Amino acid sequence: MLSSKKHVFWQALFLTILFFALGFVMGIYLEQLRVNNVNYLFYQSETSLYDSFALGKLPENPSISCDELKNANVDFANQIYDEAKQLEQFDESSKLTESLNTIHRKYDLLRTLLWMNVINMKQKCQNTSVNTVVYLYEYNTNEIQKKSEQIVWSRILQDLKKEKGDDVILIPIAVDQEIVSLDYLIKTYDVGEYPAVVINEKYVLYELKTTEELSNLFG
Repeated sequence: MLSSKKHVFWQALFLTILFFALGFVMGIYLEQLRVNNVNYLFYQSETSLYDSFALGKLPENPSISCDELKNANVDFANQIYDEAKQLEQFDESSKLTESLNTIHRKYDLLRTLLWMNVINMKQKCQNTSVNTVVYLYEYNTNEIQKKSEQIVWSRILQDLKKEKGDDVILIPIAVDQEIVSLDYLIKTYDVGEYPAVVINEKYVLYELKTTEELSNLFG
């Protein structure tokens, strides 16, 4: 009788360990699939960004208008903005590997390059009407108050983008990803704390604003 109970116990233990191991392996496999999907999106975005750079570097040509340069940057900004929302969903469900953290850093570098490209485009085409809203935040913060504030900022800026559409290029960038070019760019605008919002490279905002207040800052 006692031997039979021990046998049942070891069987149950074996099955528990087996199911746990299978669940863990399946979790890793599903996350890798998500990583592969995000990697695919990233390479598409990377190609689009280089295409935008190439368009801006073409020799002066009457057939290339400032509106075309603007549209190329707006289209790319919209593309990576939509992908950023997908990446955020993956971040929330990713618990097993650090792969998505690396992909997030690559996206932040792309967004930094986009910001630089838009600044150059504005200098080249000074009469072009486009508003840049760069949202600088901390990706790895553990401060509850800061996390809450960043969530509110994110929702406000999403509403602003929906309201203004292609009149606004919204670029969210995490500042704690060790991107040297971003660090130097931020110093240019004397950003001292996070989260912060840089509007048209003229205004740096730290306190929460309404979409109407933000719109009033557009030139």
